[in-house]
Amino acid sequence: MAFSDEQKLIVALLTEIHEKLGIQDGLDAPFVQSIVSSDNTWALRWRYQGMFKDSETPPNVKRVADVLDMCEVLERTADSLSDEERAQVEAVTGHSVSGARFVGYSGNDEDEFHIVQILVDDLGKWGSFKGRDFNAHMPMVDVYDRMLNVYSGLNSLHNYSATLSVEDLTAVLDARTHPDHR
Repeated sequence: MAFSDEQKLIVALLTEIHEKLGIQDGLDAPFVQSIVSSDNTWALRWRYQGMFKDSETPPNVKRVADVLDMCEVLERTADSLSDEERAQVEAVTGHSVSGARFVGYSGNDEDEFHIVQILVDDLGKWGSFKGRDFNAHMPMVDVYDRMLNVYSGLNSLHNYSATLSVEDLTAVLDARTHPDHR
């Protein structure tokens, strides 16, 4: 769903009127104004599901949602590892198991940074990430895409698990490193 400049102005004026009148129920006027003015209108469908039935979630939003799902499983798995299992993962990947932690996206270069903020902070999704700084200060889209490629084959919707085996965690974390640098 896209808004013309004229429609954005109308939404801005209506949300300001809504706030000035002190209307307590109904739509969240500051949220609506922020989402419309930033062209992240997909979030309206996520917040007000019954209102926007024909709106499609953009592919980059779906991908970020998939990354957040994956990272929840990775973090849960890493937190459940014994010291011996941690050492095993680190020996194979050459990275600390802390690499399973979701670090966000580049706040300067990746639109996904703002998508995560909207999903977690504004919409209240993926509560385990609430309160984090989502600025990785480096490009992460390619890293997460490589990890998601491996993860999707291991933990599909048909074979979903809340945690991964040590071997599967190792495979996903190993994908963080670009193939040219392994």
